Amino acid sequence: MSVYKAHLGKLIVAAALLLAALVGYGAFQMASHSGTGWLVQSNGNAVGGSFRLVSLGESTVSEGDFHGRWLLVWFYDARTPLHIGRPVLASLEATRNALEAKGLPVTVIAVSLDPNIETDVAKAYVLPIAPHVMPLTGTQNMIRAMTALYHAPYKMEDGHFKQAPQVIVMDPKSHYAGMLDTSSDAATWIENIEHWAAR
Repeated sequence: MSVYKAHLGKLIVAAALLLAALVGYGAFQMASHSGTGWLVQSNGNAVGGSFRLVSLGESTVSEGDFHGRWLLVWFYDARTPLHIGRPVLASLEATRNALEAKGLPVTVIAVSLDPNIETDVAKAYVLPIAPHVMPLTGTQNMIRAMTALYHAPYKMEDGHFKQAPQVIVMDPKSHYAGMLDTSSDAATWIENIEHWAAR
């Protein structure tokens, strides 16, 4: 009898795992093919909102992971000549460090517009200049949906994706705070974020 119960228990566990896998796969397919509303939501924001991305360590990251912190979001392509991306990355790093020193908790994420970016390439592009900036990637559908939500371009230019001309700032409650022009310097960015934080 105990052998029968053990066998039955194994069958039940196997059936539950199969059902979970089928449900997960079905949800993934619906999200991938049923429009951007299944992938991202604005959550009432004029700009910005939800997302699910992957870190270079292969862990899943969502906007909820950054609640309680200011979040700066920039879209980049590691195939862009570094002299174009370097000033933005340097300003992101300087802004993050200055605000942290003033007691404002800040996380900066750089979202790859290329879903097939290799981990080593992304690290080599971002981390030597901005070691506190978190490079993230996602599926092509997620990136396309997210760029629309965050008002970033999603188009090829000179063999690479055009990098976003602005950095989106979300407050610690995941509400849209404002945009930072990438042609401005870190001092201007810091002043803007301090102004938004004081409101």
